[in-house]
Amino acid sequence: MSDNPNAALDSPRAWVVVFAAFVGAFVSFGVTYTFGVFLKPMALEFHVSHAVMSVLFSVIAGLSFFLAPLTGDLADHYGPRPVVAVGAVLIGAGLILTARAHSFPIVMLTYGGGLGAAVACTYIPSIAAVGEWFKVHRDIALGIAISGIGCGTLVAAPVSAMLIERYGWRGAFEIFGWTSAALLLLCAALLTRPPIIGEKKKVSIAGEMRTPAFAVLYLSLFFAGIAVYVSFVFLPAYATDIGIGRVAGAAVIGYIGAASVVGRLGLNALAPRFGLLTMYQSAYAILLVSFGLWLPAHSYASLVAFGLVMGVGYGGIAAMAPAVTANIFGIEGLGELLGIVFTGFGVACLVGPPLAGVLVDYTHDYHWPVLVAGVGALLGLLVVIPLRRYQASRDKGLAAAAD
Repeated sequence: MSDNPNAALDSPRAWVVVFAAFVGAFVSFGVTYTFGVFLKPMALEFHVSHAVMSVLFSVIAGLSFFLAPLTGDLADHYGPRPVVAVGAVLIGAGLILTARAHSFPIVMLTYGGGLGAAVACTYIPSIAAVGEWFKVHRDIALGIAISGIGCGTLVAAPVSAMLIERYGWRGAFEIFGWTSAALLLLCAALLTRPPIIGEKKKVSIAGEMRTPAFAVLYLSLFFAGIAVYVSFVFLPAYATDIGIGRVAGAAVIGYIGAASVVGRLGLNALAPRFGLLTMYQSAYAILLVSFGLWLPAHSYASLVAFGLVMGVGYGGIAAMAPAVTANIFGIEGLGELLGIVFTGFGVACLVGPPLAGVLVDYTHDYHWPVLVAGVGALLGLLVVIPLRRYQASRDKGLAAAAD
């Protein structure tokens, strides 16, 4: 390798890191987003309500994002490989122990704590590594890596439904546990530190967090997170409620995953032509439109239409948020900063699904989750609109500094 660290940027080795990050996102979020498929059989066995099951999902997703600043900082200091390796052990142990648990508090610890911590150890460290390995092709590399979320959802949701039908939910978790651990160990083996010689530039993360741009990014992800996570938790139950069935509902989640790949790669590909921020804001608009399709949905075809549109919007937001963060704040300390920004999703998990679960328990009406998610999408779009002015302010500041 050249003595010049920039020579390794955008190199074949960098694309190996993209593949590793893709695998990490495929496994961690693929397993997480099957939660809605497991909701009813687990609720029936443990005799818990929708609201309580929603709290379990909030623990998983909340830990995924609240621990991300810590795991991102650890990856910045020690490299992503050891952090992701810990995630592999946690996801395997968590799912296998959940398959053998016979009390709901134990499930909270093994499924909620184990899976949530595993995602935190995997996603931000590997995605931040991709951002640091690229300069010219960073946006598309991040889009490809993050498309692992959509591909994982596309595969894991229908597979989990079939495994539940054949082996029960416990057998499905056992299979997922061993497979997930093996794939994340592969991910860890392929990840390496980015090619940076010397000390990284010190940045004030606390200072960045006090900027209006950070507030806009954070709040927009919070509201988008409410829309996304309420959908993933309640869509299979909604499908069952209108007579379509759990397997069909899981298939719709798979369609969301497939469409999210289009959003992650397609909207990202249009960014060089129309501007990254323009496409990022467009993704929020597409997300909002999808809930106009879900609210009157009473057939499998209409739910599929919702899933396809929602997936494009959600995929675009997830894919472009790291690139937008890097473009506004730079790549120094990117792992820790991304971890903090994405806690917006974590807060959304603590608010959205439990609120929707309480409304369903009291009214027995599965339209409430649609309304909660739709309001989240609307507020996310309204909040993200001013983001362009902060990017323009930063560009002017950089130009002035260069002069």
